[in-house]
Amino acid sequence: MNQDIESGTKSTSTPEMMKLVFLSAIAAVVQAIALIGWLTLEVGEGIVKVGFISLDPPVTSIVFFAAAFSLPTAIATPVAMFTHWKPAAVLLGSQQLTDSLRGQFAAPFRMKYLYFIMTFINGLALVLSLKYKFFWPAALNILNIVLYGIGLVLVIQHFKNPNVPTDLATTAGSVMGSSADVGRIEALEKDVKNLQDDIQELKKQLSLEQAPTESS
Repeated sequence: MNQDIESGTKSTSTPEMMKLVFLSAIAAVVQAIALIGWLTLEVGEGIVKVGFISLDPPVTSIVFFAAAFSLPTAIATPVAMFTHWKPAAVLLGSQQLTDSLRGQFAAPFRMKYLYFIMTFINGLALVLSLKYKFFWPAALNILNIVLYGIGLVLVIQHFKNPNVPTDLATTAGSVMGSSADVGRIEALEKDVKNLQDDIQELKKQLSLEQAPTESS
């Protein structure tokens, strides 16, 4: 990673991306706990209690669904960031899966939008829940607002690095991994060598066919 930065080689592996992987993983765990919190939270005293979701629909339902719908994205985010931090890594033995996941957030706008929307969703859940009183899952929403907000700043800093590709074509080329590049180069060299051998064999055959003609 540092060698790429010093040599000017285009690479998505930066210190900011490493931080994003761990920060996003923590945020995903927090998001899951917040979802469980809103799902199991009961409001009331004594034997008269009602689930938070049923307290005041659709407002309370929006709080729950904001946490539920954002959880898959929260889980996928650290995995996607990992593919940028470790360009040579292959997920589940599938290069196609790895490239597809990486490509979802290869453009600067998409990655910035990802962290912005996750910050917004947690903020929405927090604001709506405060209509009643401060419930403990709201503290997790606050934590994730901070985490994804920091993540957005890290994304901005990541793309400020002059060695980070900012277009999809360059990004795709820079993240294929050295092993994949070497394999393709070797395959190309082998094809060229086979072609050269075929040409030499064809020249020999032509020479043999021309020899009797000249002698006659």
